[in-house]
Amino acid sequence: MFASWLKVVPRCDHCGLDYRFAAPDDGPAFFSLCIIALPLTAFVVWLQVAFEPPAWVHLVTSVPVMTLGTLLPLRPIKGWLVASQYVNRAQEAGTRGLWSDLHGTSGESDFDQ
Repeated sequence: MFASWLKVVPRCDHCGLDYRFAAPDDGPAFFSLCIIALPLTAFVVWLQVAFEPPAWVHLVTSVPVMTLGTLLPLRPIKGWLVASQYVNRAQEAGTRGLWSDLHGTSGESDFDQ
């Protein structure tokens, strides 16, 4: 499904599914920040208030945990969003005609492959 870290391939190598419909945009970053970064931030603030560690402790512990905690789930979340768009046949309202003009289809849904 992925050509690189977060880039979706144009077409599936196994089944030939065209991934042009996939447009998760900033969705993975939003979910990663809301679901993972906010609780981690709360933990870092609690750590600071409860123990008052020196700044180097946060550099050694908090920064790597926050970085890895928000970057590692991006790919699975993007895969989930692309799959969700396919299952729910998601597309922006009113764009079917424009989509068929741009991609040379005859107005049928691009999900019906």
